[in-house]
Amino acid sequence: MLKVIFYLFILLSFSLFSQTQDSFMHDGEIRNFVYFTPSNWNNENQLPLLIVLHGLTQTGNGIMDITEFNAIAESEGFVVCYPDGLNNSWNADMNALNSEVDDLGFIEALVSYFEDGFNTNPQMRYLTGFSNGGFLSHKISSESDMCFAAIATVAGNMSTTTAENFDPSYPTSVLHIHGTNDAIVPYNGGSSTGASVEEILNLWQSHLSCDSEPLFVPMPNPESFDFSYPEKYIYQNCSGGELEHIKVVGGGHQWPGIQTLFGGLGTINMDFYSPQVIWDFLKNKSCPETNGIDEAFPVFSKKLIKISDALGREVHEVAGKVLWYLYDDGSVEKRFQVLE
Repeated sequence: MLKVIFYLFILLSFSLFSQTQDSFMHDGEIRNFVYFTPSNWNNENQLPLLIVLHGLTQTGNGIMDITEFNAIAESEGFVVCYPDGLNNSWNADMNALNSEVDDLGFIEALVSYFEDGFNTNPQMRYLTGFSNGGFLSHKISSESDMCFAAIATVAGNMSTTTAENFDPSYPTSVLHIHGTNDAIVPYNGGSSTGASVEEILNLWQSHLSCDSEPLFVPMPNPESFDFSYPEKYIYQNCSGGELEHIKVVGGGHQWPGIQTLFGGLGTINMDFYSPQVIWDFLKNKSCPETNGIDEAFPVFSKKLIKISDALGREVHEVAGKVLWYLYDDGSVEKRFQVLE
């Protein structure tokens, strides 16, 4: 019995301290995010970083619960972060969504936060996003001076502005997943959403110098009653990156493989589990050795002095309580660690 209790304690301890709510100030606004560190993380081990960007009206915690990337991060060894957009949205220069928020700069600052504080690998930065978050993923990877090795988008195209200004600095690998019956972000584009899937793929195909005609690769269709099926298109002979498209014929504005009421709208294809397919595409993609991190972005180099509770008593990290983190530069951060 004691041995069983001991193992339960170890498992509970892992759950308590692996998922954390955090925030920092960017451009005059408090920006919130939740992140997960796998049990094999330590400050000497440079793990990849995946940033997951939610859709319009959603939150970081919400997309974390929907996609369950934490389980994949634990089994495959990477840090995953789910930031919140202000007012539950992202400024991706979308045609029908005007915003002045510096979300590109916020995501760049978030990457620096993890590279300075958690020693994540600067050659293995990844983005994935749904809908509005997919739009931002395309914008960041095509406009940022910071290299992102790969992105994967679900039901998120490019705004007209992003497509017109498309000029990436790096050979970012791209996986684009989209349903042909998406009523929110139409597969063929539109005046309110911008470029079509074909236009997006053509832009990346030209940038990566891939063959113009992709290779069609059939995908299994085990769920014949979900009224949809996936097709994979792989662009070959690219220079420095990879380009793939999963066309979900009959699919709606949804994450394939995730049966949930809160994921999106329309038909959910259940033939493949998109979070695992996304990570399988992203992993092992790498940025060049020089990737724009030297001086262009903020450095979070402060060192932790102590952790205190609401009464000012020095404590170790305790889940379920608000704690104050005091740093050597005089700054203080309030954090709340949660049970996963």
